Amino acid sequence: MIITLLSDFGYQDNYTAIAKGILLQQIPHATIIDLSHNVTPYHMLECSYLLKSSYHQFPKNTVHLSLFNILHHTPAEILIARKNDQFIVTADNGLLSLAFEDLSETVHKSTLTATGYTEWMHHAALLIKELEQDDYKFRHLPMHEPFKRGTHVEALQKEDELECQVIHIDYYGNVIVNMTRDRFEEMRKGRAFRITIVRDTLTQISNDYADVSPGRAVCLFNSAGYLEIAVNQGHASSLLGLRLHQEKMIYYQHIKIEFL
Repeated sequence: MIITLLSDFGYQDNYTAIAKGILLQQIPHATIIDLSHNVTPYHMLECSYLLKSSYHQFPKNTVHLSLFNILHHTPAEILIARKNDQFIVTADNGLLSLAFEDLSETVHKSTLTATGYTEWMHHAALLIKELEQDDYKFRHLPMHEPFKRGTHVEALQKEDELECQVIHIDYYGNVIVNMTRDRFEEMRKGRAFRITIVRDTLTQISNDYADVSPGRAVCLFNSAGYLEIAVNQGHASSLLGLRLHQEKMIYYQHIKIEFL
């Protein structure tokens, strides 16, 4: 059984190790893979992007366990959803509805609740163990409509313009925005376009960072299909003045795409 872990815990504390220990108590043969523990603290939009852009790369029946914002409210509940032969286990904190627009495949809720992190983890480990023993079925659990958050992962559309927000900045400073290739081409309809960034303007989509000379900005669609803004051999976030989108920013920052 493969279990991935996703959180905003970082690597300074022992929360991730505790989660792995509890899981291995119940499922000693499990293969545990760290999806990421560097989600910006409390940044649901970034967490949803990291989950949505990676879950489908794993073998059938992989369980993706989100430890992000478990105690969104207490007592904390545990949800389990099936999506494209994958399973997502998370607290009822809005992650499912933010990461996946179509939840036609049902979401179920565990009958157990928790008031603390380790208690929640023990319940989640038991749920995952039961899932494997029951041949990846959970019909005994009640269906549930997950909590929905207001901020969505999609860009805002204004006639022939799109306002995109920064949803992730990777280790190299490359900036990922909430615009997919499919949505871009649907809006573009073969037209020319202009992408306005804080300190630059781009008018073409490249295939590789090396399509421009070192130090120049470049736009491309990454392997997950999302629009990425980078600087060849540079740190785009710093050089272009781009920051991760926050719901309550004093100064609202966005990247504008105009179709001409």
